[in-house]
Amino acid sequence: MRIGLGPIALKNATRIQLESFGREAVASSFDAMWLSESRAEGVGGGLAAAALLAQAVPIRVGAVIDAGLYHPLHLAEDIAIADLTSQGRIEVLLRFDPEATSRYGASMAREWCDDFLNVLALALSGAHFQWNGKHLKVPARIEANQPAPERLALNPATAQPAVPIWIEASDMWMAELARERGFGLARNFTPGTPVPAANGRWTGMLLCPNDVHPAAALAAAGDLGAYFVVAAENLAQVTSAGRRLAGPLRMPDFPAWINQQQ
Repeated sequence: MRIGLGPIALKNATRIQLESFGREAVASSFDAMWLSESRAEGVGGGLAAAALLAQAVPIRVGAVIDAGLYHPLHLAEDIAIADLTSQGRIEVLLRFDPEATSRYGASMAREWCDDFLNVLALALSGAHFQWNGKHLKVPARIEANQPAPERLALNPATAQPAVPIWIEASDMWMAELARERGFGLARNFTPGTPVPAANGRWTGMLLCPNDVHPAAALAAAGDLGAYFVVAAENLAQVTSAGRRLAGPLRMPDFPAWINQQQ
């Protein structure tokens, strides 16, 4: 079982506050700290903020990104740079937010999302690739730009052999696309909601409220591995959640008195 803190909203957050959350997350035995942009409110820069945090705090850093708003090659480049500058400690959750896509005039159509996820996955694979989809063509091979190569590769490549990427999928077709392209699946926690099944090397992710109980989390996981990302609004909630969850989730078969909160 893995436990992440967050996602902490970047809106109105200061660098000092984020670093304080990060240090408390380390002290409270979290595996990662997550930050969330909100482009519907005009707040972007999730990957840049995560990369900066990683340079200040020794913890893996996650970025919740509003996806589909700009070209997937540019997103792949942003992920690669963040991963390199964080020394291979970046994780990503893609969120296709209707409010953000509406603000940016982007599409939520299945065909567009299919093109987007295919190009993103191919770019991050490290391969030289070509894609001719209904909405995207890579390389574009625009006449004015000739001569141009037949295939492209992301340069520079990511520091990690494979950056962990999950997709928050509420629609069945989005979950199917995510699985087909090798991304993990994430959903919001509600009592009785199971953890999404693992996809390749990525376990399912549940986005949990701060007061989630260890027994409820373990019940959601069942016999599966899981990644729980737990919300917090202040440092006291970070400390409390870490003490309450770290032991029971990582060592569920230990005696209760070992895992109880001190």
